[in-house]
Amino acid sequence: MAEPMRRRSKDEVIEDLIREFRVSGNQDDAFDSLAAEQLGVSETDLRCLNIIENARGLGAGELATEAGLTAGAVTGVIDRLERVGYARRVPDPGDRRRIRLEVTPAFYRSADRIWGPMAADWRSTLSRRFTIDELERITAFLRATNELGRRHAVRLRDSR
Repeated sequence: MAEPMRRRSKDEVIEDLIREFRVSGNQDDAFDSLAAEQLGVSETDLRCLNIIENARGLGAGELATEAGLTAGAVTGVIDRLERVGYARRVPDPGDRRRIRLEVTPAFYRSADRIWGPMAADWRSTLSRRFTIDELERITAFLRATNELGRRHAVRLRDSR
């Protein structure tokens, strides 16, 4: 007779979750490496484009903080992204002395070719596999891990 399955501890489940989360991050990095190559930008430049797009525009200082780059490095990123036509500087509506960065329609056209099929696959796979309540719980998990990651990035930055 087969032994009954042992219920895993919470710590074991958390270890599995952390492992899968790291695998997901590594897969995302590998995909982004290929995407950056197709877009003709560096992986750092692509990460900055992603930050700008997700924020729906932001200032250069905010980009530096989010990307973990120096002000000088961010200036180089912005210059390169403007040269390839994927980002532009626009006046900040709240303070005309400052600029904001936004992605361009050219970036969205190129991005759709790369990420459009994946986004469609995400939508169909996740909508078939999970309920709305489960998706909301997953989103809450990701928000918690994002906040945790931000906290520890600040810790590392402050320890330099």
